[in-house]
Amino acid sequence: MKLTFKPPHVRNTVITNEQGHVLYSTSTAFTFDTRVTVVKKHVPNEFNIGKVESSEILAKIEWHTFASSVIKYDGMDLLASQFIPNKGILGRRRVFRGPDGLLYKWKLGPRNCILMLDDKEVARHHPLDIGFNKPGHEAYLEVFSPVEHMLDLVVLTFIYVEKLRRGTQEAPGTDRMHAPTEPAN
Repeated sequence: MKLTFKPPHVRNTVITNEQGHVLYSTSTAFTFDTRVTVVKKHVPNEFNIGKVESSEILAKIEWHTFASSVIKYDGMDLLASQFIPNKGILGRRRVFRGPDGLLYKWKLGPRNCILMLDDKEVARHHPLDIGFNKPGHEAYLEVFSPVEHMLDLVVLTFIYVEKLRRGTQEAPGTDRMHAPTEPAN
């Protein structure tokens, strides 16, 4: 499964599948002391690509600078430091337990993130490529069949780790400047 992010800034984006149907969207409210990203799950309109039948809030992420961020998901308030703790010497790995009881590990690289189950790749981020020497493509998350059953959790954890990975690379306010419009009903 290929999920495309337009624009590629995960805190303010619309996420579509290969058919162009809107599956998720994110929007982030910026205040002086807190940023809150709302992740919405959409039921696509099968007859009108880009339109949605209904939407619900899947999760909220309260981003904190000096304390653990809080992920509000599945009726719980989860400290990110416990829900998806960092592992490894430089904290370039984030681990979480899936609904199947297995441990999944996001590897944060210099340009992308890869989700692993044991030693098997189960999802991979492909960053925006404007295509100087080859055809370009939008930023997308490739999700393989072993984790399609927990797509909501894969998308949510990806949004969290990709923001962490990009956090030191972007100028302040970058994703605020690229806020998408809300998907049409």
